[in-house]
Amino acid sequence: MTTKNNNSNNSTLIVIILALMFLGFSPISEPHLFGKVNWLLGGAIGMKAIDWFDLFMHGGSLIISIVLLIKLVIGALKKK
Repeated sequence: MTTKNNNSNNSTLIVIILALMFLGFSPISEPHLFGKVNWLLGGAIGMKAIDWFDLFMHGGSLIISIVLLIKLVIGALKKK
């Protein structure tokens, strides 16, 4: 792969990571993920299907962004 394509791929990956992190921490004032995790730690009493979907939507995007970030860092370290 050429350097130009590699830089383009890294830039695209960074944008995807930022978008996923934004989704994971939205809304900015008090992220849904924090409320859902607290609810889950409290026994998840009264959680409905939409609440579980919300938890996996916000949490899943953060997990994917962390995995992609690790992939990006490992790729950068291998180049050195």
